[in-house]
Amino acid sequence: MKVTVISKELIVPSSPTPHDLKTYKFSFIDQQIPPYYIPLILYYSYDDQSSTTTQSQITIKLKTSLTKTLTHFYPLAGRLTSSNNTVDCTDQGVQFLVTRVESNLFDITKSPKIDEMNKLVKVESSYVEEQLAIQVNLFDCGGIAVGVSMSHRIGDACSISSFVSHWFALAKGSQTPMPGPVLDSAVLFPPVDSCAFSRNPKDPTVPVPFETLVTKRFVFSSLAISKLKSKVVKELNTTTTTTLVDPTRVEVVTSLIWKCGTMALADCEVSVAFHSVNLRRKMGLQDHQFGNLFQLANAVAKRTANMASRVVKLRDSFSKIDGEYAKSLTGEKGFEIGRGNFKEIRKFIIQEGVGVFKFGSWCGFGFSESDFGWGKPVYVGNANFSDENSIVLMDSRKDDGIEAYVVMNKDNMHKFEENDELQEFVDNVW
Repeated sequence: MKVTVISKELIVPSSPTPHDLKTYKFSFIDQQIPPYYIPLILYYSYDDQSSTTTQSQITIKLKTSLTKTLTHFYPLAGRLTSSNNTVDCTDQGVQFLVTRVESNLFDITKSPKIDEMNKLVKVESSYVEEQLAIQVNLFDCGGIAVGVSMSHRIGDACSISSFVSHWFALAKGSQTPMPGPVLDSAVLFPPVDSCAFSRNPKDPTVPVPFETLVTKRFVFSSLAISKLKSKVVKELNTTTTTTLVDPTRVEVVTSLIWKCGTMALADCEVSVAFHSVNLRRKMGLQDHQFGNLFQLANAVAKRTANMASRVVKLRDSFSKIDGEYAKSLTGEKGFEIGRGNFKEIRKFIIQEGVGVFKFGSWCGFGFSESDFGWGKPVYVGNANFSDENSIVLMDSRKDDGIEAYVVMNKDNMHKFEENDELQEFVDNVW
């Protein structure tokens, strides 16, 4: 698949950012997150029988609406400062690429390949100063794929969803006022002067080699998930006295990947599953509260633990991050509690014989509803992450299934995808 850049420019906010907003402070949760891109790609088909707008017209609409959107999301047009604790919001602009793709969009979405998807969105193996990058890909068939890359330092998946919803509503010409982002996370979670972070806590001076990692996509249909749930319930009834009511699709898919991932790691007798938990609803906040508003639930299991026991441990860990816990983060000891949550993952990573898996669920964030005027996307996908043993769960495009993007080193990935139990429930792997 040949992708050629046909234009490249910086898009700035339509109105200058006021002087009193020139410095955007990160919250103490933001400060725990390395500044690397979170990639998202939304694919749209072109119907020449019903569509009245061309690719070039849509590109102009996307560009015009982006400059208006950045007036509200002004930190995204700024640059990370040398302290790594603030963004300089002097309207430096967002990189906006337009490319020509010599391929049919349906050939990509029918069997998405990560190495091809990487060409449709800005992917960086190192830390980034720019907070946002956009790539609009024009396919020969008339379709469009919009690649969005946002720095994880400034926001989480919910923040990306809020930005895309706002941007696309303006592009579509919506007359309904869109709620702007609430940019006061640093007030909720006051930052400290400095906060160190590293992708490799064993040796912070040595980054994990990007070229040794591979990302693959595993598809679990709603039918497969139903079978998974039945298996978990059966295991519970035969091996424990614990009662678990209606295990969720995220719980059972996480449990399966966690178990099979553990088996793929050599000399791993104990493993830990960290799972991000959105704090917004637990704090009575709206989805357009911008920033990183999550904490990490963690569950520990022995190598031999079955899926049912893992699901029980996961649910118990999720239950601990409740409204009272969220309230404590804004209290007098909030920073210590929040930092302690993230230090847990570093504590386990440096231990020998312990495998650490990092899960994030994008299910339910509404990416599949994103409409800039051509209807809903025919597919929503991801690209390479440069974080070993990380897993992102996304809503399936066809049913109530899940697509899991899994990052491992090449040797472990081979063992993982060859696992018989995983193969029993996976529909497709790319």
